[in-house]
Amino acid sequence: MQLNATDGLETMERPAGDVTASRPDANPVGGRGPTSRGRDLLARVALVAVWSSGFISGKLGLQHSAPYTFATLRFAIAGSVLLAIALARRAAWPGWRLTGHLAVTGILVQAVQFSSIYVGMDLGVPSGLAALIIALYPLAASLLAVPFLHERVTRGQYLGLVLGLGGVALAVAGNIHLNGDYVVGLGFLVLALAGISAGTVYQKRFCRGMEPVTGNAVQLLAAAAVSLPPALFAEGFAVAFTADYWPVLLWAALVNSIVGVGLLYTLLQRHGTSQVSSLFYLVPMATAGLAALALDQHLSPLMLAGLILATAGTLLANRIRT
Repeated sequence: MQLNATDGLETMERPAGDVTASRPDANPVGGRGPTSRGRDLLARVALVAVWSSGFISGKLGLQHSAPYTFATLRFAIAGSVLLAIALARRAAWPGWRLTGHLAVTGILVQAVQFSSIYVGMDLGVPSGLAALIIALYPLAASLLAVPFLHERVTRGQYLGLVLGLGGVALAVAGNIHLNGDYVVGLGFLVLALAGISAGTVYQKRFCRGMEPVTGNAVQLLAAAAVSLPPALFAEGFAVAFTADYWPVLLWAALVNSIVGVGLLYTLLQRHGTSQVSSLFYLVPMATAGLAALALDQHLSPLMLAGLILATAGTLLANRIRT
C-alpha cells in the first residue's frame, strides 16, 4: 500500500536550510503543480469519505459483536494484512525507539479512539452525536499543536474552525436528546476525542520517519493487543460470524483502518495539524449523507444549513496555511 506517503517523508529528509523543505509539494520553478494539487484534493475528499463510512460500519458491526471485540478483530485483521505486505515487500522495519513511538500513536489513534466510539454507540449514543463530538477534534488538535508542535494558527483559521463547529452543531441539533442513559456513553466519546487529538499530535512530533506499511502495521497490532483484554474478559469475545458481518468487518479493517488512517498521516506530513484536522468538520455531514443513502434517512433543513456553514468554515481554515 503506497498512499503517496513517501512524498511527505522525502521532504522531511532534506537539509534544514533547504527552502523547499517546508513545502512538500513545491516544484523546481517555485509553484505548486496542478498534478500535486489534484492529488492533495483527492486525498482530502477520500479522507472525509472513508472516515465518515467508519461510523456506518461501526454501527452495523455492533449488531453482530460487542464493541471491544469488533475493534480487536478490526485492528488484528488490518495489522496482519499490512504485516504480510511488509514481509512480501521486504520493507524496512523501524528501530526500537521509533517502534515505541508508533505503538503509543496506534494505541491513541486506533485503540482509544475507535474502541471508545464503539462503546459509546453501543451504550445508545446516536451516530450523529458521536460524529459531532469527534468533530471537536480540529479545535482540540489545533490547541495541542501550538505548544507541542510550535505551529502557528492564524485568526482566519480559528474563525474557520469555529464556523465549522457551528455548522456541525447546527446540523445535528435536532438529533441531540440527552438523558441519563447517555452519560457513560458520552464519557467514552470524550475519551475517543482525547485519543485522536493527542495521537495525531504525537504522530507528527515523534513518528515523522516512519515507513507507511510497517509503521501502520505496528500501530494496528499494538491497538489490537490493548483492546484484546477487555474483549476477552469483559465481553467474552462475543461475536456472531454471519454472512452480513464479514463485509462490514472487512470494510472497517481494510478501508477504515488502513486507508483512512494512512490518508490522515499522509496529509499531516504535508500540512499543519489545524489545516488537516479541520476536514473532520465535514465528517458528520458526510456521515449523514451516507446514512441517507444506506439507511434511507433524509437530510433535514437544519442538516443542510449546517452542511453549508461547516463547508464554508473548512474552506476558510484550509485556505490560510499555518
